[in-house]
Amino acid sequence: MESDELDRILQVVENPVRRKIIKRLSQEPAYQLQLSKELGLGQSLVAKHLKTMKDAGLVTVAGEESTSGPERKRYSLTRGMTITMDLGPNLFIEKGTVFRPHPERKRSGFAAHLRKRVEETSEKLDDAKRVSELSDILVDIDRRIQEVEAERTELLDVRNLAMGEAARVASKFEGIDMRKVLLHVLDEHDREVQRISEALNLREFSVKSILDELEDYLK
Repeated sequence: MESDELDRILQVVENPVRRKIIKRLSQEPAYQLQLSKELGLGQSLVAKHLKTMKDAGLVTVAGEESTSGPERKRYSLTRGMTITMDLGPNLFIEKGTVFRPHPERKRSGFAAHLRKRVEETSEKLDDAKRVSELSDILVDIDRRIQEVEAERTELLDVRNLAMGEAARVASKFEGIDMRKVLLHVLDEHDREVQRISEALNLREFSVKSILDELEDYLK
C-alpha cells in the first residue's frame, strides 16, 4: 500500500465512530438507517461518516429498489487489509497491506492446509456440520495468529535493541547528516541515492558523498 493511501485509511480509522461502523459492516452489508438504529447514532452523522469512508475507498455503495419507498443504498466494505504501526525509542514501522488473491503463488504450509480445510467444508451438505467445522478452523487460525504475533513482538524488541546499538555507534560521527544517512540505510535497507535524498531532505550529491564515505568506513 502506498504511503498516501495508508494516510487516507489512517485518517478514517482514527475515528472511533467510524471504527464502529467498520466493525458492523465487517459482519455484513447494511443500509444507512439500519446502521443508525443498530449503533444508536443519528442518521446525519452516519451519512457523514459513510461519505468519508467512501471517499477514502474503504466502502462501496449499491442502490437497491424498495417496494415501500425510494431506492435504498446498501453499504459494504470494499476489501480486506491489515495495518500495523510499531514504534519505540529506536523503532518506527508503519505498513498497510491489502489482502489480494495470488493465483500464481505456490501455497504451502499451515495457511495452505487451513485454506484447503475451508474449501472442503463447501462439499458438506449439512449446514450445521459446516458451521461446526468452520468454528474449529477459526479457532486454529486465531491460535496461530496469536503465536505469530507473540514471536513478532519478540523480534521487534530485538530489532529495537539492535537499532539502539547502531544509534550509539552513529552518535560518534560528528556530522548530523552522516548519522541520519547511516541510520536510514540500516533502518530501511536502502542505499538508493534519490530515495535517501527525498526521505532525509538532503542533496543527492551530499548523500552520494556520505554513502561513499560510509562504504570505506564499513570495509
